[in-house]
Amino acid sequence: MIFYNLLLYFLFPLAFLRLFSKKEFSVSELNRIRERLGPIEFENCSQPIWIHAVSVGEVKVATLIIKELKSNLKDLNFLITTTTVAGSKEFKKHFGSEIAHQYLPFDLNGITKNFIYKIKPKCLILIETEIWPNLINNCHKNKIPVFLLNGRMSDKSLLKYDKLRTFFNKIFSKLTLVVSQSQKDLENFVKLGVASEAISVDYSLKFSNFLNENYLEPIKAFPSASEKKIIVCASTHPTEELFLINTFLKLDPKKFHMVLIPRHPHRSSEISEILSERKINHEIFADRLNLNLSVTLVDQMGYVESFFNLADLAFIGGTLIPHGGQNFLEAVKFGLPIYSGSSTYNFEKISEDLQSLGILNIIDSEDDLAKKLNNFSQNFQIKELSQNYLLSRQGAVQRSVEKLVTLLKV
Repeated sequence: MIFYNLLLYFLFPLAFLRLFSKKEFSVSELNRIRERLGPIEFENCSQPIWIHAVSVGEVKVATLIIKELKSNLKDLNFLITTTTVAGSKEFKKHFGSEIAHQYLPFDLNGITKNFIYKIKPKCLILIETEIWPNLINNCHKNKIPVFLLNGRMSDKSLLKYDKLRTFFNKIFSKLTLVVSQSQKDLENFVKLGVASEAISVDYSLKFSNFLNENYLEPIKAFPSASEKKIIVCASTHPTEELFLINTFLKLDPKKFHMVLIPRHPHRSSEISEILSERKINHEIFADRLNLNLSVTLVDQMGYVESFFNLADLAFIGGTLIPHGGQNFLEAVKFGLPIYSGSSTYNFEKISEDLQSLGILNIIDSEDDLAKKLNNFSQNFQIKELSQNYLLSRQGAVQRSVEKLVTLLKV
């Protein structure tokens, strides 16, 4: 741990300054800087169950866990920490000021030690794979159980941890419980030092999110009589938009309308420039979908499901580059035929399942995608297959929480 801590103290000024350079940083965020340095005072937060959820997707999972824990145990206090601004906003959308929330402090030994001493959590629940060595080490020293739920450990991530296996084995061995998303994830966690008796496999907790009726931001498409097929390209990353725009130029513009939703909305202006250079008529989304144009560009968060509700087809980003993909399940919820690139290692099992059911099509070039879209015909079985797929993978939240409750009562 000595070398790790020396490195952190050396890099700390850079990490601190990086907060100010982020696009989503604002004056209100400036007032919350101290949260990154330690605990803030909360009412009704004695010995909380502490849940760390990095961003939006993890916060949605944390919401399910909190509801299930409340139904199993009475008089619980909770503290939720997030890393990103988007995660913080998602938390407030669900809980407002009902549950204590702050940003996760930096993983400096003194900061985490002080944080744990002051809040005295009953346990720490990490969502997916958030491995902060000082955080886990100091919880272990204070006999605070650390649970990792919805755990993912791709082969690519394993290789990164493997470079410092001796160090990370000591950290992973201190996890009290790991519930992983697949057998391969389980095997990789065990290779990194998680005790075989402390780990199990279950479906992704995110499945439980997608049978709920969520509020959808109302979007109207006009003209309503348009026969254009709407392709929603969600969570796209740099270079992927160019691929999709070039693909669109190979389609009949009278038959298709493309919606581009970049993973990071602040990139919309640069994407708009590419569309203008190629003389593609488009607009930045305001409150309606103009199907008289070729492309709609979305520069706001929180609209993905609303657009999927209008869509005929979906493309999932983060798959044409070595990023490992974004969540497929939002598109599955709406029974859409899905297209993606081959980089799906973050959702490997789900990707394999969807391909075997004929819901997901992997494409390897602009021409390949253009050909498949031009030959597209509605398959009404996909909605039923998608619904059955989601239904068959329920219950993971309840089973995970049962394990937590058993260990917390010991």
